[in-house]
Amino acid sequence: MCPARFLISPYVLSDSRDTFTLTGREAHHLTHVKRFGPGDRVELVDGSGIVAKAKIIWINRSEVGLQIVEVSKQPNDCLPINLIVALLKADRMGWMIQKATELGVQAIYPVITQHTVIKVDPEKISRYLVRWNDIAGQALKQCRGSIIPTIHAVTPLGNALGKIPCAGAKILLWEEEKKRSLFSAWRDQKNTIPVTVITGPEGGFVRDEIVTCKKAGFNTATMGIRTLRSETAAIGAVASLAAIMNSCMEGKS
Repeated sequence: MCPARFLISPYVLSDSRDTFTLTGREAHHLTHVKRFGPGDRVELVDGSGIVAKAKIIWINRSEVGLQIVEVSKQPNDCLPINLIVALLKADRMGWMIQKATELGVQAIYPVITQHTVIKVDPEKISRYLVRWNDIAGQALKQCRGSIIPTIHAVTPLGNALGKIPCAGAKILLWEEEKKRSLFSAWRDQKNTIPVTVITGPEGGFVRDEIVTCKKAGFNTATMGIRTLRSETAAIGAVASLAAIMNSCMEGKS
């Protein structure tokens, strides 16, 4: 049975460190939910690829003392998939980030479009990022991943297009595209990586946004005959691409 994992801040562990004190919510989870005690073994993951095996030494009301047994740098387990998604309502955005993290995307770009229904309060943007990164961190623990996706700050769609990698395939999921499938759109771009996928808001994209994305090199694609919710389209596309990429990697091993 794999040891339970607990999330810590990145870059705080090193080969020379032999003890660590777990605090906050993770310490509470270890003691009051998992009900671990001295002598039990756990793992610490920092989201940057560092995983540490540790043994519980002591526990008090709010902290857990750990002896570091082994620190290792894990290989990058993210898939070369970037997801640009129109900002969604809080619960739906959180669900999408959770599932995208579990599937292994490397970056998420929340964007504002003309039909975005969420009113963005500039003073709350930093809180959005904290919340989203927390959701991604908890998802990383659950799926036993080692690297958390980069979640970028909320920005207009046009700005996000200027931040994505120039190389790789670019796919725009569009409800008015009736012929070209997700896989055809990728194949038309020689199955290059990374793959950047854009999904729109509830009301869809306006024509000017479609034109802008096409000028930036995006091929339009459909996810099928049904009209999907934004978060469903995003995760459906990521899951489909992930299945193919994982299959290709197995074939090379």
